[in-house]
Amino acid sequence: MADPMTAEVQPKTTVPETSCARLLIVEDDSSLTAGLTRALTLDGHEVACVANGELALERLQATAFDLMVLDIGLPGIDGFEVLRRLRAIGQRIPVLILTARDAIGDRVHGLDLGADDYMVKPFDPDVLRARVQALLRRADRPLTPSLHWGALALDRDGHGARYGEQPLLLTGTEHRLLEALLQARGSTCSKALLLQAAWNWAESPGSDSVRTHIKNLRAKLAALGAPLDLVETVYGVGFRMNPDHAA
Repeated sequence: MADPMTAEVQPKTTVPETSCARLLIVEDDSSLTAGLTRALTLDGHEVACVANGELALERLQATAFDLMVLDIGLPGIDGFEVLRRLRAIGQRIPVLILTARDAIGDRVHGLDLGADDYMVKPFDPDVLRARVQALLRRADRPLTPSLHWGALALDRDGHGARYGEQPLLLTGTEHRLLEALLQARGSTCSKALLLQAAWNWAESPGSDSVRTHIKNLRAKLAALGAPLDLVETVYGVGFRMNPDHAA
């Protein structure tokens, strides 16, 4: 019999729908991550995945998510520390802890740190899906519909963009890259973070793909009159929106 902690997550029932949400799964078990992604995608959600606490914090800085499913036993900083840091800076994203730790003390600690729900592995995937939907209904916080940086505006709902009054035509990957950069509000986004933000978790392009798409994005912006350094290279680290052009 397959281990229910790592076996494919196969939803058996239909969960009442909420509007499509952006979910972040923080889990280092790749088979469990794949199953959760399939189940939650079937519910109409957009799912991103990271495998450690450091990447989770980076991703949350760069992208707005509606809910996070968080494991505790992560490599590097554990899930408790991720949650503590998020709540310390006022980040109120709903968090569902999904962990093998079933001790009452761990449950109390997680909830005291600010988790919104706590589930123990092994779990029923339909119950998890229902709890995700319940947390989303409870939060009911729509994403900011657009992001701005000077004359640049990005529509997050319709996937459109413009510079000044001129339409900026972007591919899906370029749109996701630009959204991650704008969401970071002038902070530097590492190439690893941009790879996570712009490509599906199952894809594995190299850092050259980030550079190529940033080059194309800059060319499209420059053609509309944007400064050449609107998207700025931070050598040896990554890219950011140039703070000199924020206003």
